[in-house]
Amino acid sequence: MIPLPIDRIARAVGARVAGRVTAEPSQRVVTDSREVRPGDLFVAIRGERFDGHDFVDRALEAGASACLVSESADVQRPPERGCLLEVGDTVPALGRLAAWYRREVMSDKTCVVAITGSNGKTTTKQMLHHVLSKAFVGQVSPKSFNNELGVPLTLLSSNEGDRYLIVEVGTNAPGEIAALSALVEPNVAVVTSIGEAHLEGLGDIAAVAREKASLLRFVRPGGLAVVNIDQTEIVPFLSVGERVTLKSMGHEPAADVAARSISSSLAGTTVEVDGCDLYEVPLPGTHHATNVAAVVTVARWLGMDKASIRDRLRSFAPGSGRAAVTRLGPTTIVDDAYNANPTSMTAAVHTLADVTATRRVMVFGDMFELGAQCDALHRRLIDCACEKGIDVIVAVGPAFTRAVARRVGGPCPPRVSYFCFDDAALAAAAMPALTREGDCIWVKGSRVVGLERVVDRLRRVFAPQAAVA
Repeated sequence: MIPLPIDRIARAVGARVAGRVTAEPSQRVVTDSREVRPGDLFVAIRGERFDGHDFVDRALEAGASACLVSESADVQRPPERGCLLEVGDTVPALGRLAAWYRREVMSDKTCVVAITGSNGKTTTKQMLHHVLSKAFVGQVSPKSFNNELGVPLTLLSSNEGDRYLIVEVGTNAPGEIAALSALVEPNVAVVTSIGEAHLEGLGDIAAVAREKASLLRFVRPGGLAVVNIDQTEIVPFLSVGERVTLKSMGHEPAADVAARSISSSLAGTTVEVDGCDLYEVPLPGTHHATNVAAVVTVARWLGMDKASIRDRLRSFAPGSGRAAVTRLGPTTIVDDAYNANPTSMTAAVHTLADVTATRRVMVFGDMFELGAQCDALHRRLIDCACEKGIDVIVAVGPAFTRAVARRVGGPCPPRVSYFCFDDAALAAAAMPALTREGDCIWVKGSRVVGLERVVDRLRRVFAPQAAVA
């Protein structure tokens, strides 16, 4: 963060100051008291399990120059070593601080890139950061910082001299993307995909498209919008006028930036972008082709040459839980356990189906926030896995267990083996007995299911045979 005096922060959020205001500027904003360093601004957040107001004393003892607190919280006035900035509610106050910082403090030379989408936004964010960091200095949102806390913290992480800042923007209810986009005011907006995600809050695909496309309304004049149009429901919402350059991308013939001639294996994916240039990325699955097209489009717009982009894409390494491939002797594990929705699950099944292995094993973890379509969408995934020739299906959670029960009661290829478990701990304990050398095991489910337990167990079982690739 560009250093800011505490009194200036107080004015920006409309806070009442209690205690002594230090002359030293604040250089960082944190919401975890365990991460506080001298000079930080600590923002106390009330969460489901913890209340940050209980840790104000700890933050001040660690050297926080000030703590942003809610007026209703029972927080003692600080000693001489720090001060409190009292507001009605710290969450909207954090948003006000970030919006003010974006408009009044951040350099106009910093290009803010906002990325949203039903699938691929985190991977695209990480890929774009990896590519741009070869040529420029910049920041990227950590983990999945894409909500009312993560987006402001990302904006406030931008430093003087940054050429870019990449912000991930998420949603699970109507209006959330618009609210967050109003803070971000991106120079570049990317919509990676439209799919059946967060249907419980959004309703249907058309509503998902409308919600994701709302990001485009907040792109600053002279900016760029890159939108995947493969799911045509988004097309009616793409009006940006002449103030923004719109680049559609995807497999569709009408796309401005076409992703074609795609080939994929566990080693990675190759795609022809815009009719002439081949790019490779070490991510399995043809669905990554449009993510590559988006990255290439943004990087070129920022001035990077094709050769540099190509080299950086080849060296990209996916994060844990993001289709990371581990080869342990003859056995292969694909750790895709970070999150899932019907579209990304289907892509995983199609990719696994093309793998040559002793057996192709799909570990399905329940998907969430699907509303009334929950059971139908889980059944569709089981049907897809059977039709694509997956050899072993491991269902983890009640929704996939119900889907398997329905499939077993109907037409079922006799060679498919099914195993069902209530939770990830039970699945992890059973996996060694269910797997064989030479299997390719793809593990994917919603984050809350905790399928990383299955991945860790499998790695311990097969690790003695060979080093991790």
